[in-house]
Amino acid sequence: MAVLAPPHCSKCCPVVPPKPVVPPRLPGSVWVGFILCAAALIGGWALVMWLFSSLFS
Repeated sequence: MAVLAPPHCSKCCPVVPPKPVVPPRLPGSVWVGFILCAAALIGGWALVMWLFSSLFS
C-alpha cells in the first residue's frame, strides 16, 4: 500500500521539485586569460625546441 500525504498538505505546502544546480558560467575575460596562458606555454615550448635544435645541429 502506497503512503500518501495527508489531503490538507497539498493546499498549504505545494510540492515543487528541486531545481537542478547549474554551475555559473565563466566570464569571457577568464577564457581570454586561459587562451593567452596556453599560447605563452606553447610559444615557450616551441622556442626552447628551436633553441635546442639549433644548438645541437
